Amino acid sequence: MGPDYSEKKFSVLIADDNQNNLKVLSAMLETLGYRVRVAKSGEQTIQSVETVKPDIILLDIHMPGMDGYEVCTKLKATEEYNDIPVIFISALSEVFNKIQAFKVGGIDYITKPFELEEVQLRVETHIRLKENTLMLRNALQELQKKEELLVQSEKMAALGVLTSGIAHEINNPVNFISNSVSALEERVKSIISDKKLPDSEMNDDFNKLFLNVATGIDQITKIVHSLRLYCRIDTDKKTGADINNLIESALTIMHHRFTYRIAVEQKFSSIPEIKCQPGRISQVFINIISNSIDAIEDAIKSEIIKEDQGKITISTVSNDSHVNIKITDNGAGIDKSIIKKIFDPFFTTKAVGHGTGLGLSICQSIIKDHNGSIIAESADKNGTAIIISIPLAGV
Repeated sequence: MGPDYSEKKFSVLIADDNQNNLKVLSAMLETLGYRVRVAKSGEQTIQSVETVKPDIILLDIHMPGMDGYEVCTKLKATEEYNDIPVIFISALSEVFNKIQAFKVGGIDYITKPFELEEVQLRVETHIRLKENTLMLRNALQELQKKEELLVQSEKMAALGVLTSGIAHEINNPVNFISNSVSALEERVKSIISDKKLPDSEMNDDFNKLFLNVATGIDQITKIVHSLRLYCRIDTDKKTGADINNLIESALTIMHHRFTYRIAVEQKFSSIPEIKCQPGRISQVFINIISNSIDAIEDAIKSEIIKEDQGKITISTVSNDSHVNIKITDNGAGIDKSIIKKIFDPFFTTKAVGHGTGLGLSICQSIIKDHNGSIIAESADKNGTAIIISIPLAGV
């Protein structure tokens, strides 16, 4: 037996200009335990709803002033009230346009004369549907909150893994600058004391030292820019961004993991901007590049490829509506029987403790949020290709 919805004291608003109909329906519903309010015109119905929001409305078609269709249209156009179920009331002898009733937002109708059991069943059914819809909406909001937490958790975990490498990457150019500045200081002191070096040699020496300083500063600037791009707090508003720049920033952040060991080939086309959240798209590229590096390292350990043969190829092209990105590696690869599962939450081919199984699932979620698509394919010999398609700005 289903729950007794009348015991929960749901409120019903009956809107009808016929006093007899109001009495009959009020008596029926009060007998069933509902809290009942009445309105005798369209204007009174709107005022009553604005005063205390009912759980459901029984709405007559023909009323003075605003008719039932107009009342329903106004309620459905107001965000605060558009979730109230509206059941239209009509006599069998009256002209009742069912199509119009459903078009303006009605969910059902009851004909006069009223049958107690029919009224009870229809009211309970739509209150139950409303409650279930609310539960589903709340559950969806909870899932979205948890997904956001998972994304942030995965992002923070990735940042933790990257920290040591980033520190190393920044330390190199800092040492470069520090050594060059020390050398410059010595040269200046030498010049001041006895000018031992000829002018031409001093010029060459100073030029090299200044070039070292400039190179070091440029490297630090790129690293800091990439980190700021990756760690930025994205809002729901999307902005124009250059995909090629986002990929280069991701490569800068991941540089410590592949430098001197894995070749990276960039086949970038000149492409228009896309409208996106740059920080989240950068996260996608970092996750995929990280997976490619892991796959290549596994392939080297398994002697599928030699230590100096690891390669990642990244290409970008565009057509009239989309930017397409392809990231291919020659790593250990993924068996064709499971390749479709790699975007499933918590699915991973990595050893226990070496992956949460959330990285690619989050990537897929981010790309879907940008109205794009992401798929995985097995490469020709060994390795994997990840193909991403994102709409251009304004598409």
